[in-house]
Amino acid sequence: MKKIDVDKMKHIQLDILKDVHRFCIENNIHYTLIFGTLLGAIRHKGYIPWDDDIDIAMMRPDYEKFVAHYKHKDGWYHVYDFRKDKDYHNPYAKVADTRTLLEENVSTKNIGVNIDVFPFDYMFDKKDDCKNFIHSLNRLKTLFRIKLVKPGKKNSWWKRILIRLSKIAVLPWSIRSITEMEYAKIGDLNNPSAQWVAMAVDPEKEAAIRSISPRSTFEKFIEVPFEDGKFMAIADYDQWLTGMYGDYMTPPANKDRTSPHTLSNIYWI
Repeated sequence: MKKIDVDKMKHIQLDILKDVHRFCIENNIHYTLIFGTLLGAIRHKGYIPWDDDIDIAMMRPDYEKFVAHYKHKDGWYHVYDFRKDKDYHNPYAKVADTRTLLEENVSTKNIGVNIDVFPFDYMFDKKDDCKNFIHSLNRLKTLFRIKLVKPGKKNSWWKRILIRLSKIAVLPWSIRSITEMEYAKIGDLNNPSAQWVAMAVDPEKEAAIRSISPRSTFEKFIEVPFEDGKFMAIADYDQWLTGMYGDYMTPPANKDRTSPHTLSNIYWI
């Protein structure tokens, strides 16, 4: 296998994004850059310099249409969804380049270089009801994170012990069963006219809370520059990014400019 460096990995991610954009435009599917990718597009016109992934999001109806029908003309890219890929367990989709292998320090099967595709769900007419629903998922989110994390060299000795003890405590549950339980609860959301939406499946419960937005936020889209292309973003990105990150146009202190991800090795296969 031939190693891929992080810069080349970003080019592969960008190629995946370009093909996803093509498919969505051709099939009238609305998507938006989201999280650090949206922030990077607005503040840096591309990747946040110390970041190394791409995130997009869709409202649930568009998300289900995308997951069911996305195809790459050459067959290189595959959309992973836990409901159709038995060894994939995240509660959101990924589109990966199957010619590559991305090794991460997590307790799930490694797939290729990929981008994340997140579903936003129609929630309730009151914001507090949205918060209460997401809080009701906290136990499942905690179980999922414990199953996902692996002790690594970056962890102190006592944290490695704590992770191993926590993993023993969650042995009765498989990571797949946790995702299935979370989706069963989210399946009870059945109000397409709800005034508030959120990414309820976000494994980070605080991020899920901060993602709660008026439905109008995900109804108007614009093109924004990202690296060497233009991609779709919510028109009211300022309100959403402020709610998620606060003063998002001011970069963090140098000590905090690190990737939150757990990349290990990247290969062509």
